[in-house]
Amino acid sequence: MRPVIYASLRRCAVLLLPALGLTLGTVGPSRAASPIVIGGTISQTGALAEDADYQAKGVQLAIEEANAHGGWLGRKLDLKIYDDQSNAGTAVRLYTRLITEDRVNLLIGPYSSGITQAIAPLMNKYKMATIEPGASMPDIYVKGNEWNFQGTPSSYTYLDELLPIAKKAGEETVAVLALKSAFTLACSHARLEQAKQLGMKVVYQTTYSLPSPDFAAIGLAIKNANPDVVLGCTYFPDAVGITQSLHNQGFKPKYLAETVGPVEAAFGKALGPLANGIISNTSWWPTFKTPGSEAFVAAYKAKFNQAPDYHAATGFASVEVLGAAVNATKSLDQEKLREWLLHHSVPTLLGDFKVNEDGLSTGYGQYLVQWQNGQIKLITPDSLAEAKLMVPYPGS
Repeated sequence: MRPVIYASLRRCAVLLLPALGLTLGTVGPSRAASPIVIGGTISQTGALAEDADYQAKGVQLAIEEANAHGGWLGRKLDLKIYDDQSNAGTAVRLYTRLITEDRVNLLIGPYSSGITQAIAPLMNKYKMATIEPGASMPDIYVKGNEWNFQGTPSSYTYLDELLPIAKKAGEETVAVLALKSAFTLACSHARLEQAKQLGMKVVYQTTYSLPSPDFAAIGLAIKNANPDVVLGCTYFPDAVGITQSLHNQGFKPKYLAETVGPVEAAFGKALGPLANGIISNTSWWPTFKTPGSEAFVAAYKAKFNQAPDYHAATGFASVEVLGAAVNATKSLDQEKLREWLLHHSVPTLLGDFKVNEDGLSTGYGQYLVQWQNGQIKLITPDSLAEAKLMVPYPGS
């Protein structure tokens, strides 16, 4: 598989990533010092491509912004990215290539917890301090995995505000669905435990696999269980499929919530009016007053002709954090970078990056959003909310 390399306009061999719609831009002038090469993979194709696209663009924009300000350590940055095809085994092979053959200076993690979990042992084997912008599953950041740093909130926090809100409103029953992947299973476990603690009855739960789940059967089973709350630990394709299946069954729960997928503009395009009322989560929003948010939104829209989502923000912020470590240590030495990342906080678009002794994020938060009248609105926290929670789910 051939790499996609974002480099200066004067470099000779350059490949673009057309499926992402990314253009090379002005990454920087020629220079006497060799560039710092940052390597990684992204799901350009496969089931994760819709969401991964945003992360990839956020990373690319951060690299270009850094180069516009002189790069790091007086050297420009190049980004070498391979398509892992949404496949963990492919990612393992490609990260091995990046480290042992391409000999990149630094690494950035892939999209999704499952793929990151597969490549995490490589970071330990080769001692590469790696920010993971797309891996929310806490089990990755444990003793023995000493070189991985979480660049996004924990899987356990996805939709964690929803069930307490529903319980307070008098709802009693829940259906919990989960794609069979590392992140979604961790999310499902957390929400099932939360329902138990709240005294809410789980009347239906299931797991399923992509690319060909039986959404019709799942929709019928949910209708028969008649839950007040349907909570899906999803990615984009299954979030769309579950919503369509419930519509086909004529079932409208009071609350319909799905994790990954609804924050994308493509979700609204795919579902039209069916998206209205769907609740989801985000770790960043364009109205946040965090450092650099306003400039990030403007630059992202100008370059990609679309609004960024939190995946784009986590990609951008992860490069910011890596750059802060490089510039603070004035080094590309992996041991020095690891120690600095463990013991320092970095202000980013998502808030303050900081981790515990195992690299688990302790600084980033999660918030609720909801589709309302064809637009997605921030509904928590109260201090930043653009709209109030709308219930019940209208289903049209």
